[in-house]
Amino acid sequence: MQKKPFVISISSVSGGGKTAVIHALTKRLHKAKAIYFDEYDLEGPSNFSERVKRGGDYNEWNVNPIRQDIQKLLQNSSLNYIILDYPFSY
Repeated sequence: MQKKPFVISISSVSGGGKTAVIHALTKRLHKAKAIYFDEYDLEGPSNFSERVKRGGDYNEWNVNPIRQDIQKLLQNSSLNYIILDYPFSY
């Protein structure tokens, strides 16, 4: 049976320190790969503050490109961790 990487999602508002935490984790965790939300050109609301006022529904974003990349990385048995920089959480 193939071992799958453990996924860690770091979530915070913009400027909340996600990137700093992820950089530190990737240095400390052996065989870790980071995925950064900001590196994707995703379909979603153009006005982030208005989105928050409406309740911050994360379903307004099409995150399929991120999902596809995570699924590909999950098949990579050489990774121990996938660290996700992601602004949505519950």
